[in-house]
Amino acid sequence: MARGLLPALACLLVFVSACGGGQAAVTPPTPAPSAAFPVTVTDQDGRAFTVQTQPRRIISYSPGVTEILFAIGADGQVAAADQFSDYPAAAKALAERVTYSNPDVERALGLNPDLVIMSRAQRTSVERFRDAGLPVFYIPEPASIDAILENVRMLGRMTGNAAEAEKVAASMEARIEAVKAQVVSITQGPRTYYEISDKLFTAGDRTFIGAMMSLLKAVNIASGTATDFPQLSAEAVIARDPEVIVLANANSGGQSLETLRRRPGWASISAVRDGRVYPIDPNIGTRPGPRIVDALEELGRLLYSGRTR
Repeated sequence: MARGLLPALACLLVFVSACGGGQAAVTPPTPAPSAAFPVTVTDQDGRAFTVQTQPRRIISYSPGVTEILFAIGADGQVAAADQFSDYPAAAKALAERVTYSNPDVERALGLNPDLVIMSRAQRTSVERFRDAGLPVFYIPEPASIDAILENVRMLGRMTGNAAEAEKVAASMEARIEAVKAQVVSITQGPRTYYEISDKLFTAGDRTFIGAMMSLLKAVNIASGTATDFPQLSAEAVIARDPEVIVLANANSGGQSLETLRRRPGWASISAVRDGRVYPIDPNIGTRPGPRIVDALEELGRLLYSGRTR
């Protein structure tokens, strides 16, 4: 599997981007106290989670969550993030790093966090961390764009940055509505295959990638699959004859129109025959944060104009 897709695949497949590393130390400012606490929210397990006071030392084990925290003004409250949290530049510069897969509870305890945010890749570690007394909030990757917006607002409430989170969410919503307006007259878009890896892993309907395709009225050739991130056979892709192929593994996996033409039988696929095979940045397309709107806009351009940025 291509190294560059590891976090995207691990995060989304529990094996479904780019590596971050320790840089120069950054001393975060102390956040101002907030009168909006305590805040009680419900995590993915259906359990109530109460944040008593504004958190000052957050550990994020999710690149998508890290991007949200920095976008909503909670960057000074992030004490550590996983090694794949590399956006924005200030997140990449964080000195303290934790392991994305198989996280070390002793490492987390040593960072003295008052909020630990875990995603699907750390699912089996959640109870172990809670048993150690760590305040873990479990927030797996959302399955829709609306759920991403809700996560932005929820993390704003949890961190004492509700006003800034609302601004971010409102801006995202405005851009989403603009995209919807551009496809309002389209009844059915092109048959589309979104390739996550050259092992033919793709995204089904119940993912935010699938949600983007649905919003854009594209026909996802992985629609109806039993799993969220299914592995298709070459025969299935050829038989479903996508008219557009989007490659999230173009840079990391070296995939392109030319490599697809060399796959047995793929030259007959409409997208390959017509040259409608396009790369997309896997970080914006597979991380459920503010940049998902960038991915939506880019995907719309690829589906309906064939032009990249």
